[in-house]
Amino acid sequence: MTAMLSIHDLRLAFGEGPQSRTVLHGVSLEIARGEAFGLVGESGSGKTSVLRCLAGQYRHWQGEVLMAGEPYRGERSPAHARRAQMVFQDPYGSLHPRHTVRTALAEPLRVQGQTDRLDERIDEVLQQVGLPLHFRFRYPHQISGGQRQRVAIARALILKPPLLLLDEPTSALDVSVQAEILNLLAELRRQHGLTYLLVSHDLGVVAHLCDRVAVMQQGRIVETLTCDALCNDEAQHPYTQALVVAAQA
Repeated sequence: MTAMLSIHDLRLAFGEGPQSRTVLHGVSLEIARGEAFGLVGESGSGKTSVLRCLAGQYRHWQGEVLMAGEPYRGERSPAHARRAQMVFQDPYGSLHPRHTVRTALAEPLRVQGQTDRLDERIDEVLQQVGLPLHFRFRYPHQISGGQRQRVAIARALILKPPLLLLDEPTSALDVSVQAEILNLLAELRRQHGLTYLLVSHDLGVVAHLCDRVAVMQQGRIVETLTCDALCNDEAQHPYTQALVVAAQA
């Protein structure tokens, strides 16, 4: 079966000449359809840069990327928006403060020219993420952080992409709310056969949601293993072992 996401030799640098700084050194990974895959590492390891390349925020990368078997070269096209969507770390910063929830959810559909059954589709996606239908009339400042993240997930889902890119989706939330969002993501994946690429510094979050994990250090993947192996202290690389020890402290 074709992988949902295949990355080969992804390289990214900023600047030119002597001032050039390489942040990704030949990253390669493959994620199966319906799999939840985690990228972990300390700040500056390059994990979020991988997501930004895949989301079209960085377009000057080199390498080969296939999404659902189709080549991807960094474009932010309507076709790419239907194929992959990103959920950001800060649910407040990712929502326009002067736009209602309805406006936020309608925007992707309007951009795609999919304005038929607009309110019906908004109702449907609000129900999927566990929000009351009257929330469509609220502004971001009128709802909690966890509710804002549910809206952000709903916005990512409304075009029904098979792949979600999750950038620390719970790190800005209280611990109790984190569990709710992780359980929601797990249920959405089960119901809709979604594929996740999750970036996190929290090994507990990755172990809760993911099947496999790749560990990044200084722009390179140093180890890939199952989350069961990670939880059972079966990591082989010293850096991974150090992350596990730090998480248990």
